[in-house]
Amino acid sequence: MPNDGSYLDELQQQYGSTFEQLGKIEKLLLLHGVVQNLLNAEVNVQGSSAAVNALSTVSPIVQGLHKRVHIGEHLGLAEALINQLKYQR
Repeated sequence: MPNDGSYLDELQQQYGSTFEQLGKIEKLLLLHGVVQNLLNAEVNVQGSSAAVNALSTVSPIVQGLHKRVHIGEHLGLAEALINQLKYQR
């Protein structure tokens, strides 16, 4: 919430409500950090063996994305995954 004194409020005041004061690389790095935090939290809940199993499933997919999906499509894919994660239980 705006003006609630939270860290997110501080960031909004410093960088704008949509982080418009940050460049593309900065936003991508910020997204990377947020995703890493979410991944770490999920691994803490499900355990490292679940993470190892997931990594074996996802590694070939990531390699395929790198080789076969145009970079211009990656942001849309990220958005789709984020939307699915938001509503997944």
